[in-house]
Amino acid sequence: MTTNALEQARTAFLQGTAAFAEQRFDDAAQAFSHALALSPGRPSVVLNLGVTRLHQGQPAAALPLLEAATAALPDAADAWSALALAHHQLERWADSSRSHAHALALGADSAALRLRLAESLSRQGLGTAAIEHYEKALEADDTLVEAWSALGDVLRESGHLARAADCYQRALDLGADPALHQYYLAALRPEAALVEAPRTYVQALFDSYAHDFEDHLVGHLGYQGHRVLIEQLPPGCPGYVARVLDLGCGTGLCGPLLRPRAGHLTGVDLSPAMIDNARARGLYDELLVRDIHDHLDDGGAPYDLIVAADVFIYVGPLERAFALTSRRLQPGGWLAFTVEDAAQGPGVQLLPSLRYAHREDYLQSLARNHGLAVRQMVDAPIRFHEHQPIAGRYVYIQKV
Repeated sequence: MTTNALEQARTAFLQGTAAFAEQRFDDAAQAFSHALALSPGRPSVVLNLGVTRLHQGQPAAALPLLEAATAALPDAADAWSALALAHHQLERWADSSRSHAHALALGADSAALRLRLAESLSRQGLGTAAIEHYEKALEADDTLVEAWSALGDVLRESGHLARAADCYQRALDLGADPALHQYYLAALRPEAALVEAPRTYVQALFDSYAHDFEDHLVGHLGYQGHRVLIEQLPPGCPGYVARVLDLGCGTGLCGPLLRPRAGHLTGVDLSPAMIDNARARGLYDELLVRDIHDHLDDGGAPYDLIVAADVFIYVGPLERAFALTSRRLQPGGWLAFTVEDAAQGPGVQLLPSLRYAHREDYLQSLARNHGLAVRQMVDAPIRFHEHQPIAGRYVYIQKV
């Protein structure tokens, strides 16, 4: 490299650092790229360009730069912190937890770093390991609403319900989403009034879940509700009907089972990402991103069969769903659905799992009140949790 080229590289680098300080990240990236072209492989330039790419919202472009920087500067905590951030933004959770831990070992420590490390561990199902880092983040800054809420999630999932409730209450006191956190608290405080799951929560949950929904639900949790529900349809339910509604269809797990029975098959779900997956199956005549109540209430053509597999556990009180379903069924039409079985107590119960359970007598009463007759109930597991079966009920109701 000539002296002139070196001076030009130094000038470009200084221009980049000045632009970065002024948050002109596009200009900074251009200057650092120019410096790197004049002085290839210089670790300080590679690191600064990688960090700038992060600030431009380009973690995929930042990643190889930051990997090169950490290889050249293995003891640089700031390089590892930046690499950890790139991994986190790309949702590479195992890499994120390793790179965050490495940065921490080199002396980098902050509430933000601890929070990202905790989330990375949580996303891998390592909730117990995450607790320490959520707590450290909150020691550094006890106003972190996100950390209080996330710590509450981990504690709730690990069975520490009283501590989880304290965390949710703290998040609520600090300004967290009131509807969401009151829902969380209601699941942990049996004396609390029953609340419905916020629509935004349900949509966000299943949008985030869509990419590995079936692998996790069927493969990991042993979910069988969709299959058993259709297989156990009573003999009185015709083998082929004109119009079928898959209510809360998700990724379309019921689609292959319903398609041979349906002249016209409609799927409805609140989650756009789930509907995209269901559409890829090519089995449905119509797929709609809608709230289930809104669809049932739209005054459209009646259905001969409505199926709701693993749906009502996220709805809670079913008075409105039964009333609307009764109106949308043909006389003699069928409603088939699954619920989790509630213990002694109220007819509808919000569990610490954030799912609702329903008592048999509650369902029988609702059916009678809405011109429906319970034809069959089958008690059988719906899925498994930590290798233990979740008690479920398969319910088949006919409009009389």
